[in-house]
Amino acid sequence: MNPTNIMPAPEEKLSERLFRLESRIRYVALNQKGHIQEMCQSPLHPSLNPAESDRIEELIVNPTVLEIAARRGNIDMDGIRYVVIRYGTQYQLLLPYREGHLSIGVNLEDDPIEIARKIVAALDLKA
Repeated sequence: MNPTNIMPAPEEKLSERLFRLESRIRYVALNQKGHIQEMCQSPLHPSLNPAESDRIEELIVNPTVLEIAARRGNIDMDGIRYVVIRYGTQYQLLLPYREGHLSIGVNLEDDPIEIARKIVAALDLKA
């Protein structure tokens, strides 16, 4: 599938578009202006942790990690594109997105950089 061909259908969630784009994505969360808009587990991949843990991560941990990385990147490195966190059970991709962030869970056996590049291209984010 060509990554640029993930035009949204009316009323379609971003998570649905991304799951369709890349079957290796386990989890998608969208936080805008400090509010979780979406927090969805792929039907192809079971959750590895409680939903409440994900909620706290999306409200506190991920925005803080991105803010710190962005502050550094904005000094003299042309900003930030994404952050990859390697947990014991999966990778977590954090991407600045509109007025917040996009969080993507990826299996350990999959290449998070390849998947991040695919998402960046598909969503027409700064590469």
